[in-house]
Amino acid sequence: MLNKKYNDNNFWDFKGTYRTQLHTLGHYPATMVPEMQLKLMKDWKKDSDEIMLDPFMGSGTSLVEAQKLGMKVIGIDLNPYAVLLSQVKTHNYSNINWNKIKLRIHKKLTSNRYNLPIHNFYKIEKWFRPDIIKSLSKVRNVIKSENDEWIRKFLWVCMSEVIYKHSNDRTSTFKLYQKTDNQIKKIVDNVIKNFEDTIENKCIFLPAKELPTSLIYSGDTKKICLQIPNESIDIICTSPPYGENATTVTYGQSTILFLKWIDRKDLTCDNDEKLLSNFSSIDSLSLGGKNANENAYLSSTLEHFLSIINKSKQKKVRRFVSDYWEVIKELSRIIKKDGLIIFTIGNRIIDNQMQPLDKLTIEMFEKNNICLIQKISRHMLSRQTPQRVPKDNKKIKSMNKEQILVFRKEK
Repeated sequence: MLNKKYNDNNFWDFKGTYRTQLHTLGHYPATMVPEMQLKLMKDWKKDSDEIMLDPFMGSGTSLVEAQKLGMKVIGIDLNPYAVLLSQVKTHNYSNINWNKIKLRIHKKLTSNRYNLPIHNFYKIEKWFRPDIIKSLSKVRNVIKSENDEWIRKFLWVCMSEVIYKHSNDRTSTFKLYQKTDNQIKKIVDNVIKNFEDTIENKCIFLPAKELPTSLIYSGDTKKICLQIPNESIDIICTSPPYGENATTVTYGQSTILFLKWIDRKDLTCDNDEKLLSNFSSIDSLSLGGKNANENAYLSSTLEHFLSIINKSKQKKVRRFVSDYWEVIKELSRIIKKDGLIIFTIGNRIIDNQMQPLDKLTIEMFEKNNICLIQKISRHMLSRQTPQRVPKDNKKIKSMNKEQILVFRKEK
């Protein structure tokens, strides 16, 4: 018997809840609500030794919450920064003496030995003032001097928070957009102090106990799922993209400035040269990107939606839906019989029309003998997109609700 709260939409808004301190580590857009994912998995899981997969893990929210319930976790993401964040958040840091490390780092940061080399990449001076480049370069050199890989990984995440505060990117949107000259001049170079403060404030929230196994994969979800055996996953809990990244949430652009500073040897990155070659590669190679087959999925639901939007946008929708379908087929194959699938999705707005991603998702799983057993609507209280945006002197509604879809694979 389900709790009454499953019929209470206000409950699922999780109004007044805040991300726990571990979930505040690093900057990543459009993250899931930790309390919601924990509640869903706790209510539906059967055994303590289950395996949970998040095929679009992002910052690792569902992985962290699943580990709290004793589940082994598998996470996949194309974005190397998402992989780094998830690795750090699911790693056991119990054997680290942070006081000793903080003292060592402070000594290095106050030494002239680490002033060189000055880091460089294409268009670096567009995104960082020269004095800030020097300060960040010193921090980078200090991090590289650390011998322990897991200490470096955490320090890179700390550095990313400093980069977020000191870059010339306006950060008010996910897409890279340069601040005005006046705004750039006003940036105060607090790089060194901010870095040390971030270590001080964040290290205390890192996991410091034995955790269930975590396997974090970097790369294309479709390709990685092909390597997972049939009916080997107990629970799939994720929030997939709501459309291709270029016109929804540009996860790649929002994190590329971090990635440009991180030493490649500390990034678990499939085909890093291609992914990090420019500022938009991650987004263009993501679900529904330029490599997608636009005719892989055909349905009357999709055709009806395409018929009411501009022809110039139909190709992108087809490509995304077809890529999405390829992933759902793989997820349907690897989930165990009687296994659970929890999708949190949103119906994005295109040409003032709501894309029926919820209906398409239900339809796709049903084609794979996986039935919907629960649907919950929730308000997106913490969304970072405007409710109405101007276009052609008109106003267009944007997403303000999400759907939680719970599926069960037939025995």
